[in-house]
Amino acid sequence: MSRRLEILMVLVCFGAVGCSHTTSRTEGGGYYQSAAVDDGNRAPASLQPPANAAQIDDRVDQVSTRTRADYHYAMGEALSFDGQHQKAIEAFKTVLVYDNQAAAVHLRLAAEYVKLGMLSESLESAQTASNLDPKSEDALLLLGGLYSTLKDYDKAVDFYKKVLELNPDNTEAPMYLGAVYAEKKDYPKAVKYFESLAKNEDYATPHMAYYYLGRIRTDQGGDANLKFAAKAYRNALEKKPDHADSVLALGQLLNKQGKVMEAVTLYKNFQRDQGPSEKIAEILSQVYMEQDDFANALEQFEIIEKRSDDALSVKVRIALMLIELKRYPQAADKLFEVLRQVPDSDKIRFYLAAVFEEMGEADKAIEHFKKVPPGSSFYSESVIHAAYLLKTKRKTDEAITLVDAALKQKSDVPQFYSLAATLYDEKGDVAKSESVLNDGLAQFPENVQLNFFLGTVYDRKGQKDKVITQMRKVINMDPQHVQGLNYLAFTFAELGDNLEEAEDLAQRAIDLEPKDGFILDTYGWILFKRGNWSEAISYLERAHQAQPRESIIAEHLGDAYFKGQMIEKARMMYERALEYADSKTRARELTQKISALEIQYQVRADGRQPASVDGERLPMKPNLEK
Repeated sequence: MSRRLEILMVLVCFGAVGCSHTTSRTEGGGYYQSAAVDDGNRAPASLQPPANAAQIDDRVDQVSTRTRADYHYAMGEALSFDGQHQKAIEAFKTVLVYDNQAAAVHLRLAAEYVKLGMLSESLESAQTASNLDPKSEDALLLLGGLYSTLKDYDKAVDFYKKVLELNPDNTEAPMYLGAVYAEKKDYPKAVKYFESLAKNEDYATPHMAYYYLGRIRTDQGGDANLKFAAKAYRNALEKKPDHADSVLALGQLLNKQGKVMEAVTLYKNFQRDQGPSEKIAEILSQVYMEQDDFANALEQFEIIEKRSDDALSVKVRIALMLIELKRYPQAADKLFEVLRQVPDSDKIRFYLAAVFEEMGEADKAIEHFKKVPPGSSFYSESVIHAAYLLKTKRKTDEAITLVDAALKQKSDVPQFYSLAATLYDEKGDVAKSESVLNDGLAQFPENVQLNFFLGTVYDRKGQKDKVITQMRKVINMDPQHVQGLNYLAFTFAELGDNLEEAEDLAQRAIDLEPKDGFILDTYGWILFKRGNWSEAISYLERAHQAQPRESIIAEHLGDAYFKGQMIEKARMMYERALEYADSKTRARELTQKISALEIQYQVRADGRQPASVDGERLPMKPNLEK
């Protein structure tokens, strides 16, 4: 509460002096009027026509001086209104050159100093104004506010009490006195002043008195005080139903008492009946986000956007919310709005590219991913996404060019090496793929993924011994590396070696990823190799269900069906495997299996023994890769 009260006191004070009530020259030299309250532009008495011609010469000089002073004063007010406070200060200082005894000008100067946070200068000017015009309530109020901000509460109290001595009906001084006593933890006196204001029929804003009573009781704590605080906040809302601060304070109190849903209902009702309020929207948006209610959260963010001084950050939050709601076109529009204001924002550029990727607009996504600069924290991910999209568009050469350029920009990103190796492998350049991986491992010898990819390259080259050595290294580096476990297990299964170890490796992989179709296939294939046909079928069926378009899994299941003498099912699986075969060689081998199966089926129809009874089986494809 303390900081808010201090700020309130200072702001109200300089708000008051910002529009002088003086309309004629006082003993403090108060010629000046504020355009904010009076645009009558009445000329000061000094500009009245002279009584006789002998006074003309003297009066001409006075008129000239007065005109210049009035001009600079008007300029100061205009500059202040325009927010140019430093220039306004210079204008008011110029007025004092012509009339140093004008209390109102010193007071206006003090107010401008406050706006720039120049409290020492403001204090000096306000004191001068008070000395020139000891009856100026505005000067005394400002001095009280300044000393309160400087935490010299005793002096602040003295100045506020002087205001009441001059004018017992002043309602601002009791408000500030209550606030100061609250700062001093002298709660009984603070409550006395606020209660007197709340009951004062002439006080224009009784809701503020109740509001501060609530804040004081909340600060005191304890069940009795909190109950009193809640009542005070409700009284404030009875006086002014659209007072958002009272709603916020009451909501916070309800939350503190564990009445979370009551607080949320309070906020919702306020937004519906009195809002919309930016402050309430801030809280409700967070509540809705915690509940994953993004649609209602978005509605609150849109309220904030219309009223916030920081609309740019709100637009970003709205865009992210639209992404959560998968409303990608609207998200893209909002991100473009932000980019128009901050065209060099790499973060917004990345988000926009990602949205286009989600929308399936690969070309636009690639375009924006490429615009993310190398110095950005989003650069690495942008290159990876752009290269992937180029690869899916069968623009492998362009993807390689992009990644090679990225490696020259940032050679310290291990993912670039693995990505480049994958692209070269996709192109069939195994030697280049191996070379890139070795370059990466020279810098990052302990990088698990680079070591894993090197093992797969050895497999492409048919170097099974190196594959086994490399995958063992990967597993030693990371015992839970699922890909390494599965690859080594499958390699053993294909070679027909170390099947017991292979089964153990595959089981460890399944424990980590129980629904992965490729791992289920590996485990089922090992069981098949170990002669456990029925259990192999169970795992291979689960693998095929998880990856119905994977040719090798369908073929393995077909082989298991054939071994179990389920000839029709085997034929259906071989046909499925043929449908998704990724090379002419595989297609030819599968066609041969289907033809052999049809011959076998015909032989069985003629009453002959199936080949499987004699321990024969259809030929299996050697060196299959996952």
